[in-house]
Amino acid sequence: MRGGNPFTLDFGTEPTSYISRKQQTDQIIKTFSADPSPSHIYMITGVRGTGKTVLLSEIENYFCGENWITCDLSIETDLLQAFAAKLYNVEKLRTWFMNAKLNLSHFGFGIEIQEVPPITDLGTAIEQMMKIISKQKKKVLITVDETVNSASMRKFASEFQILLRSKYPVYLLMTGLYENIYDLQNEKTLTFLYRAPKIALAPLNASAVTESYRKIFGNSLEDARRMASVTKGYSYAYQVLGYLCWDMNTCTVTDSVLSEFDSYMEEYVYGKIWEEQSPVKKKILKGLSSSENGLVTDIRKSIQMSTSEFSVYRSRLIRQGLIQADGYGRLAFTLPRFDIFINNQIY
Repeated sequence: MRGGNPFTLDFGTEPTSYISRKQQTDQIIKTFSADPSPSHIYMITGVRGTGKTVLLSEIENYFCGENWITCDLSIETDLLQAFAAKLYNVEKLRTWFMNAKLNLSHFGFGIEIQEVPPITDLGTAIEQMMKIISKQKKKVLITVDETVNSASMRKFASEFQILLRSKYPVYLLMTGLYENIYDLQNEKTLTFLYRAPKIALAPLNASAVTESYRKIFGNSLEDARRMASVTKGYSYAYQVLGYLCWDMNTCTVTDSVLSEFDSYMEEYVYGKIWEEQSPVKKKILKGLSSSENGLVTDIRKSIQMSTSEFSVYRSRLIRQGLIQADGYGRLAFTLPRFDIFINNQIY
């Protein structure tokens, strides 16, 4: 195999080789493009490494057209301030704002306008900006990756709700871990987020993964299927396994490849996932990793946990995308070789 490695280990960047989630992408694009739109918000959830950022970027790129303004906001910033600044930094918008004599100098951007007092309330400034954008028949798409329930996010969501009630053409696409999205949408003052549609990213289609590996490596159907089986449809595992096979100049899964795969998965994603779990969740995950059959009754007895407590945390782990039902009364891990990782952990 020659040329640059088509796979990547980096999070948050679009790799050369990736498997598009066409159904989910088309669903969001169709919703936001409709007039009137049935929803101005979409939330994408999934465990780390499921491809949330890649999906968000794909949709954002689609709307980078003449009739749309896209604003990619970082959760680490003051979201309202950043949103206003990004709108002002778009050249054609800045011209419209200046022609409308919108004095935004109070916020550190814009210029003083003679005999026009500056707007001093950020929410009012954004509403005035959106009013001008709306008159020009433009739409605004805001994207926020890895959303958390922070004071800045709550403040931004409250203002976004006001923009929606005013019927401004503004749309919001957010990604986040299940627990972070859950915490945010259950805020008492943000109930409109609870009603917003959510997409929980499922594993990639096994046939699509197999075909992708065959196309890239030119290997046999059996070898490609074996590679796909190792990934269990987990997007980041697809990248890691492909990266290692390319780097080690092999098109089949060997013991040395698996050993490296386990090390990379622990370093880049599993370690972080494990750190984020509560002691009770870790206890259940440990119990499942030690179980030979995945039977709920056996796991619960082995960790000495009541049925009611076990049910609560099992449901949370399922919603997080870490485990799944595997037939009646049984559980299984969703992530590839996660049980091997957990067996080596101390909690």
